[in-house]
Amino acid sequence: MKIAIGSDHVGYPLKQSTIEILHSLGMEVVDVGTHDPEKPVDYPDFALAVNRLVASGTCEQGVLICGTGLGMSIAANKFPGIRAALCDDAFMARLSRAHNDANVLCMGANITTPQRADWIVQEWLSTPFDDGRHASRVAKLDRAFQGHSSPGGPQLNLNWDRFAVAMSPKSTVFGPMLFAGCLEEGLQAAAQAGFRKVEFSLRVPEDFKDGKLDDLLSKNKLCLSAIATGQSCLHDQLCLASPYDELRGRALERLKDFIVMAQRFESAVIIGGIRGRLAGSTWEMQEQRNKAVDAMRECACFAEERSVPLLLEPINRYETNFINTSLEGLALLAEIGAPGFKLLLDTFHMNIEEPDIPMAVLAARERLGYIHFADSNREAPGCGHVDFNGVLQALVEVGYEGVISTEIMPLPDDLTALNRAASFYRTLVVPEPG
Repeated sequence: MKIAIGSDHVGYPLKQSTIEILHSLGMEVVDVGTHDPEKPVDYPDFALAVNRLVASGTCEQGVLICGTGLGMSIAANKFPGIRAALCDDAFMARLSRAHNDANVLCMGANITTPQRADWIVQEWLSTPFDDGRHASRVAKLDRAFQGHSSPGGPQLNLNWDRFAVAMSPKSTVFGPMLFAGCLEEGLQAAAQAGFRKVEFSLRVPEDFKDGKLDDLLSKNKLCLSAIATGQSCLHDQLCLASPYDELRGRALERLKDFIVMAQRFESAVIIGGIRGRLAGSTWEMQEQRNKAVDAMRECACFAEERSVPLLLEPINRYETNFINTSLEGLALLAEIGAPGFKLLLDTFHMNIEEPDIPMAVLAARERLGYIHFADSNREAPGCGHVDFNGVLQALVEVGYEGVISTEIMPLPDDLTALNRAASFYRTLVVPEPG
């Protein structure tokens, strides 16, 4: 496990002895400072450095030390995704993990001796979060937004019909997918968690035999919200931007097969990873782009004839060089000119590409057709530092009435990730009258 640690000048001696404790426990330590106990420094600077490492997923947990621990705990808890606990003894350390899922431990060097710090640190690191009844409470600590921007203002009117979770019926190299290859188990878990919709990432429509998908969805009282198509590019090299006409043509036909399938389930089809990457000289990349745009325009017409929503998903620069931002997506939609072709925004990708995520949502307005919620570390909402309050308020402002889906990594495991997402959404659901 990787632990981030930081202190001000007063906390420096206890920080050094705590680093020794962590090393003795086999932990990898990232020391953000201070490194000079003789030079006065400001504790919020070191709280911020540790918080960023923890919230981004670079480090699993963090430790902050100042004179009393109070300043560090106040500073840490102002950072989205951080749950900092000031602990003066092992009992507090244990409960802060078991009941509050604390991911940052704060201690006071003027209060806690190195020996007591040893007990506190060992208890804190060895205690797992006691999920269950505490999960929804922790989610409320992370996100207090309750589906409205202000009393009497416009409401998002969220209920469980609006939420979906992404799964794959087959094992896949695509990481952010729950219950990949364990679909029946996943559908049952999703229904038990409260979800009423699922999104499937498929390699081919034939992943399901005739009638099997209908039976599985009906059995669990679930609906199919969308079909993601990127596995065709990842596994079979069927990409719309392929320089090879034969592969691009097969990708187009695969998309049409998905659209026919989506028509039967009244779901949408996502054009994300199936775009692929542009490669070669400037002229070659432009040629690939033009042919890919022509293919998408043909898909849009094919989908519109069948009343199937088509969704364009901007993806971050590390995965593609073909449509990374909301504005690039909007420009492409305008170029294609199909009213039923809309934008899918994913908060994980937006966290990388957009300078202001809520502003990107506002820019999309009526062209926004679907949204993925995933935190900055591609885990469940609330596990990183994305400002979901701001995103939700932007969705209220644009009058968004579509699906909020969850495409996340199965960390620490499929079921825990699913339940963390469900706990987050549970805080947003507007209670039904009566």
